[in-house]
Amino acid sequence: DFTLRFGRAPAIAAACRWIVLDPDPALIERAARTQRERLILSALAGPHEAAMALAQGGPVADHAGWTAQVEAAIRYRPAAWEAYRGKATGAIHPVTLCHALTPYLQRDPDAVLVSDGGEIGQWAQALLSAPNRIINGVAGAIGPSIPFAMAARRAKPDSTVLAVLGDGTFGFHMAEFDTAVRHDLPFVAVVGNDSRWNAEHQIQLREYGAQRAHGCSLAPATRYDLVATALGGHGEFVQDAAELPAALERAFASGKPACVNVLIEGQAAPVVRRG
Repeated sequence: DFTLRFGRAPAIAAACRWIVLDPDPALIERAARTQRERLILSALAGPHEAAMALAQGGPVADHAGWTAQVEAAIRYRPAAWEAYRGKATGAIHPVTLCHALTPYLQRDPDAVLVSDGGEIGQWAQALLSAPNRIINGVAGAIGPSIPFAMAARRAKPDSTVLAVLGDGTFGFHMAEFDTAVRHDLPFVAVVGNDSRWNAEHQIQLREYGAQRAHGCSLAPATRYDLVATALGGHGEFVQDAAELPAALERAFASGKPACVNVLIEGQAAPVVRRG
């Protein structure tokens, strides 16, 4: 697919040959058509089944050292983030917000995290862990978090469902709170509200400078929480870090589709480098 540049050089060496495993016969057929003699093996199989078959069919290797390195890399967080983790009052950094959300995912062994949006979505993916994660990922779609949260609630009716999204993101499908209320699909959507399309804003700052940033601002402190309330859900408005814990408790305890509208500092997506 596009992420592999369709197997073309220089992303993939021209001499590279392919094994394609996919549950969709049409994609197997497409691989045969496009790769021709480079395709040496294909099979109808889902990724989990294929991985298990490969693991069982080959020699067992000791990857303990490599596994430890990977786990350490996943756990690593820049020291500079520590100052924001337990911030009790004042402006809300994305680290502060995600730190406040962490206990709600940790207390449920089958919790679902939906991460959406531009910069705030990247912060959520960097800082929050859950047994089940739905992210915009390779598809790159921005805006589906509320429908995704509804689907997650339908699939896992007894699990905690938390969606983290931006204020620009909220505008795509805010009316689906009505659907969630009508179908009794409670979840908590936490909106990181920095009053702008921050991903585009950061691109413009990087490429053109602050004097030429244009067209990315949204109305300040818009009350997205009141949209959820008007549609029958639960709403919370948070302007200070001190308000976060109680607002989140009320939202999760409401038993309704809930919007926690949090005014945050607009920050570029995190860049994590070790060493």
